[in-house]
Amino acid sequence: MPALLAILLTACAQLEMPPGGPEDRFPPYVVETVPDTFAVVEPGLRDIFIRFSERISERTAGGTLDDAVVVSPPVDRVRVRHSRYGIAISLGEGLLPDRVYRITVLPVVNDMFANNLRDAFDLVISTGPEFVPNVVAGMVEDRVTGRATPDVRVEARFLMGGDTIVHWNVSDSAGVYSLRFVPDGPFEIGAWQDRNRDREVGEREPQAAFVAGELATPPDTSFSVLSLIEPDTTPPRLARVNIVDSVTLRFEFDDYLEPTVSGEAFSGELAIAPEPDTAVDAAEEEDSLAVADRRGPLMLDPETAARYTDSVAAVRTADSVAATQLADSIAEAGSLDSLAAANVLDSLLAERLVEPRRVIVVRDTIRVRFFQEHEYTRWVAFREDSLARAQEPDSATGPGTGDPEGPEAPGDGAAADSVDIPLGLSGLIIPSRTVVGVLDGELPPGVPYAASVVGVANIHGTSGGEGVDTVMRPLPPPEPEDTTEAEGDAAAGDTVTPPDTVTPPDTVATPGALGLAGAVRPLELPFLRSRGIARPGQALTHPPSRRPRRTARAPGR
Repeated sequence: MPALLAILLTACAQLEMPPGGPEDRFPPYVVETVPDTFAVVEPGLRDIFIRFSERISERTAGGTLDDAVVVSPPVDRVRVRHSRYGIAISLGEGLLPDRVYRITVLPVVNDMFANNLRDAFDLVISTGPEFVPNVVAGMVEDRVTGRATPDVRVEARFLMGGDTIVHWNVSDSAGVYSLRFVPDGPFEIGAWQDRNRDREVGEREPQAAFVAGELATPPDTSFSVLSLIEPDTTPPRLARVNIVDSVTLRFEFDDYLEPTVSGEAFSGELAIAPEPDTAVDAAEEEDSLAVADRRGPLMLDPETAARYTDSVAAVRTADSVAATQLADSIAEAGSLDSLAAANVLDSLLAERLVEPRRVIVVRDTIRVRFFQEHEYTRWVAFREDSLARAQEPDSATGPGTGDPEGPEAPGDGAAADSVDIPLGLSGLIIPSRTVVGVLDGELPPGVPYAASVVGVANIHGTSGGEGVDTVMRPLPPPEPEDTTEAEGDAAAGDTVTPPDTVTPPDTVATPGALGLAGAVRPLELPFLRSRGIARPGQALTHPPSRRPRRTARAPGR
């Protein structure tokens, strides 16, 4: 029995909606104000009462009751008290003379069923001046995302007779603000997220700088979109550089960049990055020689690469004298050590190889042309359109005569203008944290480069952004070794090779015959040591040949 009584008492204490009848889904609305709207009142008025169509809740949909009422121009010590069917507003020291006041009830006031006011309600009264229907309106956006921003304090400051009269409001859920019945003439308007409700612009509060406006002959309307930006006085810093392809890099920063500043204002380059000088033991040295003996790509500077190409052409025409002279010039250039040059050219002379080794041109520096993301999008569109038009049979320039380099200025041409660039509510380009760097030559694989950039400005206009990061393209996979000849020799092991078919020793092409004997000054790149390039002062020797030898058998066996 006591347990049953406790359950009944607990059930009676629970708050529930009254049983019976349909659920109330209609929002409350204002039915009466004291004083009446558009009334002319005496200066010093301190009390205002607003009655609603039904009982309202003491709790609002956001904040307190004090935050649910806007008095513009502002009045000190505004307090809002709840009553059964309305709210009582206390205006502190009272209204000043010669002002038109707007008391706004925001749509956060709700009834007992949590139905909010459908729209904000304005009560307009005057302490002397006439009511002029001037309007300052617009929207508030987040500058970074371009989307509408609600609950932002917007102020318009009018200079009248040496005094500054401030009219203000907050943006609604759609980012829209409206200041009605304001004075005519010039004004300044700005906005900020008043997070601590102190009516002052905080150093860390997102804000839109005050801009000039003017209301001419009344009635007049002024519309503007205000863009909020998080405060930041430090220049952007380079966070990382990502490789897009062999000629394109993407530079990422720790802050959003000002999109109206062209990438042509930035400067930078790629320079070979030295690796730490570490000790090399005997085993690693032997492995380096083995790497040099493989038929992998040759990493040469532009001048030596051209000489190597000429030597290949000489070998193909069986001009061994010309090949020897070119081999000497390559060795003197110092871009190949004696071992690598001998292995390459000896094999070419001995076997008349049709396909030479791949040459990777390594330059000390590579120039970079910078683009903002939207500039790069337009530039790529222009290039693609130019190449497509150049391939058309009726093209004015003829097939293949288009300009593959694209426009001199990013975004020139009709194709570039048709590209969809993301814009905010204000029509400004959405900012990005990255810029694109287009190289004036291919980024060689396996070579570390220091990518630098300077002169970058963030979304606040703070310039001086810079940074350096190291990038390196991965090496291509090694070509599979050709074992066909070795397998053929093993299968024909019982075949007797006539002695007169053996090449005499004095006719074998040697490093000395090619002018490559002795140590050669290497390319001054520490990272190439592991690829078989000699260190200064190192004497190079040839490793044992890896080619299977043919064994001659005596006749009759």
